[in-house]
This record gives sequence, C-alpha cells and structure tokens, in this order.
Amino acid sequence: MQALARQSLTNQALRRTFARPAALVPARFISTQPMSKEEALEYLNQQRAKRASSPWHIYQPQLTSISSIANRVTGTGLSVAFYGIFLSHVIAPVFGASVDSAALIDAWTALPSFLQLTTKTAIVGATTYHTFNGLRHLSWDMGYLLNLKTSYMAGYAVLGATAVSTAAILAM
Repeated sequence: MQALARQSLTNQALRRTFARPAALVPARFISTQPMSKEEALEYLNQQRAKRASSPWHIYQPQLTSISSIANRVTGTGLSVAFYGIFLSHVIAPVFGASVDSAALIDAWTALPSFLQLTTKTAIVGATTYHTFNGLRHLSWDMGYLLNLKTSYMAGYAVLGATAVSTAAILAM
C-alpha cells in the first residue's frame, strides 16, 4: 500500500513538473520598488537610449548584405543617369538649349582625361556588377546557389567577373 501511495505521489509531482516547467527552476526573490509614472517614464527613456538605433551596430556586414546594397545602389545610379540624359534631351529645347548626341560628344571630349576614365570606370563597373549580380539573383530565384557556401562562391564570382569585364571593356 505504501509503495502504491509513494508511486502516486511521484506521478503527481512529475505531472506538475511537466505541466509547469518553471517548477524545475528555483524561485528567485527580486526586490521591487514602487515608482511614480514620471519615474517609470524616465527609467524607460534611459533604457531606450542604451539600445542600438540601427542594425548596423548589431550585425556584422556580410558579403550577401553588402552585395545586396551595392546591387540596389548601382541599379538606382544607372537609372538616375539614364533618366537624366533622357530628360535633358526632352526638356532642353524648352529652355532654348540643344542637347543632342553631337553636344554630348563635344562635352565629353572637353573633359580632362582622368575625369573621362573615372566616369567610364564608374559606368562600366556599375553596369557589369549590376548585370552579374542580377544573374546571381536569378539563379537564387530558380532555387540554385542557396546554401551558404555556394552563395559566397557566387558572390566572389560576381566580384571577379565584374573586375575582369570592367578591365576588358576599359581596355577597348
């Protein structure tokens, strides 16, 4: 009879423990102090001031995040440049100016050679990077190169292909 009673008590204790896992952790006594609403708000604001306001302070930059940001920047820059040239062709006659291909070529040849090379490098580098990284994103959309190792390999391949193709185009 005693063995049965002991078994019953053990089963009840186990059921309570599994039903309430906090029962396994010993209780800690925490002293609290009442605060007024103003004190509580001041304390809350002090704690908020200690938090990082941007994930840049928390997360270490990775190849995938930096390449994503660079892809957006190059796409935006190329789009702004394209639309700027297009709108200058459309709007210039309204102001009595002439922006046609001959005027653009004249303006280009008037630039110093270092500025021409810098501009060409920026345009070609942005275009080739955006193109190769777009192909990388298409491969992700098709379900390829999704694990960490192949994703990084593809990222480095994009950087290498960008460097080689930019140098090759500039050498023309």
